[in-house]
Amino acid sequence: MKPSILIFVAVTLLVVCFSVPSYLRWRRQQKELRDKLFSRLSKRSNRLFSSLGIIPDRYLPRDTKVFLVEYLLSVIEQLMGANYQSNFVSNKDQLTRLLTDLKQGRVVTSKDRVTTQEQLEQTHDAILYLLKEMRNMLDRHGAGRSIIKHHIVLMRYSHALAYRDLLVRQARDDLDNDKKNRALEKYRAALSVIEKNSSVNSSKREVARLQNMIQDVENILFARKDKQVPN
Repeated sequence: MKPSILIFVAVTLLVVCFSVPSYLRWRRQQKELRDKLFSRLSKRSNRLFSSLGIIPDRYLPRDTKVFLVEYLLSVIEQLMGANYQSNFVSNKDQLTRLLTDLKQGRVVTSKDRVTTQEQLEQTHDAILYLLKEMRNMLDRHGAGRSIIKHHIVLMRYSHALAYRDLLVRQARDDLDNDKKNRALEKYRAALSVIEKNSSVNSSKREVARLQNMIQDVENILFARKDKQVPN
């Protein structure tokens, strides 16, 4: 064998010997990075799914719930396509049934409202997590940004609506205890919260209701003051 060929073979073997470990190390690093990304995605999606179960139906529009369930199913398909196993993937059948029931109108909605500070905090925390994830979707998805923004607006309103419900409940308790001035303050605070979300159509109905509540209390207070004024 010619010396030149021997040199070429030797150089080739050296290159291979040095390249293979580097390539294997790069592959291992890429797998570790991929697993970390999928692990975070899986954990975030699992928390998002849990948040859907915390928020009362009044504060979670059906279309938004459909949108989020479809998103969660797309995440599961992504994880399965990458052959990544996690506890979240096991929710596929449950989410599929939920999506079918939502689209066919078979889900019975409750009329529960926030009535305590603890319920408000739980509901607000869950809504804020949904908002955080939807904002992350805006960064990752070029298409469909207008749809995501629409659902963000709806959930911001839901955040305000939950606070409105607690304020109204507290105001009614104040009325029962003959604390009409305090009740009036809370009704006005509730009105202010809802008016900040006037871009949502259903807010107009809530504004009208709150204005009527405020008017009723003001009429009582003004009537009482008139009686107190000497002739």
